[in-house]
Formats: sequence, structure tokens, C-alpha cells
Amino acid sequence: MPPDPVRVLVLYSHPLMGEGLERMLSAEPGIVVYAVDIAEPAAVDAALAGDPAVIVVEEGGRVDAADVVRRSSCPVVLDVDITTTRAWTLRRESLCSRPDEFLAAIREAVGGAARDGKGPAPEPLGEPDRSPAKGRELPAAVAKA
Repeated sequence: MPPDPVRVLVLYSHPLMGEGLERMLSAEPGIVVYAVDIAEPAAVDAALAGDPAVIVVEEGGRVDAADVVRRSSCPVVLDVDITTTRAWTLRRESLCSRPDEFLAAIREAVGGAARDGKGPAPEPLGEPDRSPAKGRELPAAVAKA
């Protein structure tokens, strides 16, 4: 018995993107693609209720990736911006829900940027440095704090 096909939902506002992805992905074995114009809210609601395995959302439309994540239980949401040809992958199991997870994700991102040479080295979190900047005095109210 062949495995169940992977259901992919493409939510688009530009037909070129929606129809193009639908044609391209439909050619792949084991993938069933549904492309829905986001200008049709009832069609979007019905498609989200269909429990797709992957949802591709066109950035800048009436429906955004955060809305899709809230409204569906889909494990993977791809947020695609056709104007810049960038895409972001949101995986439900790695989305942060608690403040400590949120802070850990930020620390990891800052540390990764520093290791990649794309940002300053992360400083340990703690009390903020309240010393005056070189050549400047702190306002009296701040200096007494």
C-alpha cells in the first residue's frame, strides 16, 4: 500500500505564485497541492480545516503566516516573499510559547550571529551598564538611581 500523499496548501494573492507553485509541486510524486487565492476567505477557511501537512503563505497578503499558525495545526508553515525571493520556515515544534523559551531563542540567535561574524559577540545578560558614555554625563535623575 503506497504511503498517503503529503498535502500542501498554497495561500497566494498573486496567481503567478500560486499557480506556479501548484504546477511545480504537483509534478512531484507523493505530493497533493491545493492553491487557494487569499481573496476568498471562505475558501481559505475550508482549506485550513483540511489539515494540510505544509502550508505556503505569500507574504504581504490578507492572510499572514502568524495568522495561519494560529488558525491551523499544520506542523510546517512557509512564509514566502515573492518580491525579494526570500522564504522563512516556521516549524510548530520549535515555536516559542513561554518567556524563558523566547529569551533562549533570542540568546541563541544573537550568539549564532556573533559566531558567523554577522553581529557583535553577545554580552552576558545581567544588570545594564549605567556608566556614562565616554565624554557624556548622565542626567541627574539617572545618575542618582
